[in-house]
Amino acid sequence: MGDFQQLAAAWSEWGPIGGLSGVRVSTECPDCLVLFFSDDYEFHLKKNYDWWVVDTVDDRGSRSPGLAQLSNFSLAEKYLIWNWITAARSDLASGALGSDLYKLGYAPGVMVSEMDFGRDEVCADGECAILMTGTSTIFSHIMTRSLDEIMAVAKGGQQ
Repeated sequence: MGDFQQLAAAWSEWGPIGGLSGVRVSTECPDCLVLFFSDDYEFHLKKNYDWWVVDTVDDRGSRSPGLAQLSNFSLAEKYLIWNWITAARSDLASGALGSDLYKLGYAPGVMVSEMDFGRDEVCADGECAILMTGTSTIFSHIMTRSLDEIMAVAKGGQQ
């Protein structure tokens, strides 16, 4: 699965922990490069010019297009894996990878620009993400960490 191997492995690990059944990955997606899906939820990862874009489809079939826009694949990978971890582990969503970070406000050194429709663009070290306000606050901290650091928190609870 090429560049998507680490994402596929993370989806296969964290989806079932989050209670999702029928967790699968496909590159045979008519509107995306890779589809991470289950019986109840879907994440469509696609490219739109230079941006990586995430659409989601919930258990009622409602699609949220462009839920996240990320300036490079590394950020898209962090965003998706962080999303799956916090969906699977409510203790991390309400703690070290979620509300604890929200309470800190935006991460130091991260540039924040208000966009339209309740979204913000957060940028650090030349990497940017466009996310819903609130999510952007938390992700401003996540984007500055390595994937290994995020996984260490998820696996062992370290901060």
